[in-house]
Amino acid sequence: MKFQAEDTDRFLKSKDYIDTAIIPLVGMDAGQIKQSVSLGEFTILVAEELERQLKGRVFLFPPHTYLEINDRKQEDILAVKQSLQEHFQHVVFITSDHNWKEYLEMSESAFMLKPVPLEHLKVELKQKIIQDSVEQILNFLLQKWNPS
Repeated sequence: MKFQAEDTDRFLKSKDYIDTAIIPLVGMDAGQIKQSVSLGEFTILVAEELERQLKGRVFLFPPHTYLEINDRKQEDILAVKQSLQEHFQHVVFITSDHNWKEYLEMSESAFMLKPVPLEHLKVELKQKIIQDSVEQILNFLLQKWNPS
């Protein structure tokens, strides 16, 4: 399910089955715009493919964009998580920005993608890399859904 009116109607009717919120974290840095766009594009493509494969189990929110990672931004992200936990059992952030690793409170809720610049790759290779990343996130989600 995506952040769209039609999908939201379906979500409201099927709340019991859609227990996971997915939120891409995308940084913006005009000084390094090429790298920012590349990381953001990869994160969004992976999140969209994850939603496509898990439609009916996850709800994909729009990317949360930020200029820099700091304590205030972490507080914003944690507030988003807390707000969504009223409606979703699991709230997962997906990012290619490994600077988030420093913010330990996020670690159990965040999946760090290995950043891959897709710009010059052939379509088939792009799809394989995206699928490999989706499979890694699926393993992460399975651990959350079925704790030992």
